[in-house]
Amino acid sequence: MSKSITRPSVTFCINELDVGGAEKALVRIAKGLHQRGWRVAVISLRDRGPLADELEASGIFVVALGSGGFADLQSPIMLRVLLESEDTDIIVSFLHQANIHTRLAARRLGVPVVSGIRVADRRRWVTWTDWLTSRWVTKYVAVSQSVAETHARLCGLAPKRIIAIPNGVDLPEHDVLSPHRPDDRLLVVGRLTRQKAPLSVVEAFSRLPDDLRLKSQLTFVGEGELKSATQEAVRKMGLSHQIQFAGHVSNVEQRMQTATALVLASAWEGLPNVVLEAMANGLPVIATAVDGTTELIEGGKSGWLVKPGHPDALASAMRECLERPDLRQRYAQAAQNTARAHFSWESVVDRYEQLLRSLLTPSNGPTDAEM
Repeated sequence: MSKSITRPSVTFCINELDVGGAEKALVRIAKGLHQRGWRVAVISLRDRGPLADELEASGIFVVALGSGGFADLQSPIMLRVLLESEDTDIIVSFLHQANIHTRLAARRLGVPVVSGIRVADRRRWVTWTDWLTSRWVTKYVAVSQSVAETHARLCGLAPKRIIAIPNGVDLPEHDVLSPHRPDDRLLVVGRLTRQKAPLSVVEAFSRLPDDLRLKSQLTFVGEGELKSATQEAVRKMGLSHQIQFAGHVSNVEQRMQTATALVLASAWEGLPNVVLEAMANGLPVIATAVDGTTELIEGGKSGWLVKPGHPDALASAMRECLERPDLRQRYAQAAQNTARAHFSWESVVDRYEQLLRSLLTPSNGPTDAEM
């Protein structure tokens, strides 16, 4: 294995290269390191996905293994064969399947292994498999401090084995804050899944005062297994004229620029990219106070934070947001200032590069005390 400090190599591994928060973050980090002179390769365990072309256009080598899900026992074997043929100095994986399969594949390669934790997953099989393979991890990187602390506790890790490096966000070149946003358009962006709790959003919207609800619109952007159930709930509540389903859209920023506020009712989060994007684009945010969301939004100062699973609290925040343009403008300005000061992609790549270079030393593995 090469140990060139002047032009080191890094191999990223992820479940797939679909258009999602973790995948987009990997692409930005990989491209940033490549631009700084690193030799970069990206391995997708499953298929290529739409983000592969962007990586290859930047000169980054991409390969898809075509493996199945977590229980595909051939995946770690194929990955090991590929890693053995690569001249890589360090390996970075994102998402649980890639984390576990990478550890199994790389455990005898003698190079540092970094596991990216994008969300504090509470499921027992997730925490158990992570704990079982944690001996082969050199360093964990969580997407937020709360995710780092929760994951360490759930998996029995020494806190110093896991650090937090947040996502970044593309900052607009010009000021997108506008005092003339519409007063009646709430936007929900994300997968229609149990995590994102779309039914809770519908229930909260139904509890708005009649006059406010009838003149307002709520739009879901995204797909997911709860789409049919959410549409059925909308129909039963008689809200079909006020609630729309846009499916996947190619340019979420355009939707954000013509909305009143973003609504995020998640039961759990890592560090939600959609909230960062809203902050950067001057869109006020109503969100549940979970994990990394609280590290982005300060309730009562830069947005609305409510307890998850409480439609009444969410409805109250929606009402105040729709009725108070002055408050929306103040929160949006504070949130955009936070995004500009702390969440640029340049600073994220800086922190990743510092970490990876620090691991390219003889003493890069966890000590017995850290296991």
